[in-house]
Amino acid sequence: MARWVQTIPLDIGMKTVDTIHNVQHVFFRHRFGILFVLLISTLLIPPYFQASTWIDTLWRGLFTCVLLWALYSIAGTQRILLLAALVLIPTLASTWLVEDSHQKFLAYIDNITNIIYFGLICFFLSKYILTSSRATLEVIFAAMCLYIMLAVLWAAIYTNLELYYVGAFSFNGQFSTEAGIDSTGLFRQMIYFSFVTISTLGYGDVLPTHRVAQNWAAVETMIGQFYIAIILARLVSLYTVEGQRRDLETR
Repeated sequence: MARWVQTIPLDIGMKTVDTIHNVQHVFFRHRFGILFVLLISTLLIPPYFQASTWIDTLWRGLFTCVLLWALYSIAGTQRILLLAALVLIPTLASTWLVEDSHQKFLAYIDNITNIIYFGLICFFLSKYILTSSRATLEVIFAAMCLYIMLAVLWAAIYTNLELYYVGAFSFNGQFSTEAGIDSTGLFRQMIYFSFVTISTLGYGDVLPTHRVAQNWAAVETMIGQFYIAIILARLVSLYTVEGQRRDLETR
């Protein structure tokens, strides 16, 4: 009887460990799909609460979730995890420190850390997509995440250009100081402009006026075109090869 009672906690512990492992396996198997949902949520949810006093906290909370899950998504080897974690720490610190400070240099450092971190994530996402042997749903989600993160990376570049070259962009015919856009809201405004640029929509409400900003916008436009030519072509080729493989197996 005593031996049977002692085995109950052990069995419960083993089942708990198995459940945790199964949950982790499900999360990791769908990691890029979850990352895509977090990215879309970060883009769409905050504008609905633009007039709220806690909008900056909401934005930083969602943005932090994206940063952390992006690290989990690319975590392959211990070396990659360590490298990304070392870059993530200052990125998280600057994201939350700039909330309580309107000093320009903190916002500048925040964008520099974002550029480095998202550049690293984009590199590993590109490597994952280009080295995949099958066009699975996760590979497609990874490709969509890469497209969004490229736009976010360029938004950080644009924000620093506006901070350094004051008046590098015009917003509906006004400079950022005249339009009442502070450093905390500038990054979100630049995310909008970045997506308009990388997709070559060009609405014209936000315009680069400085030569440096114009050149960076031109480079992002080219990257958007290269993305379609390279990444999408890679996905189509993987799908075609997989279809041919299935035809050979059924014969």
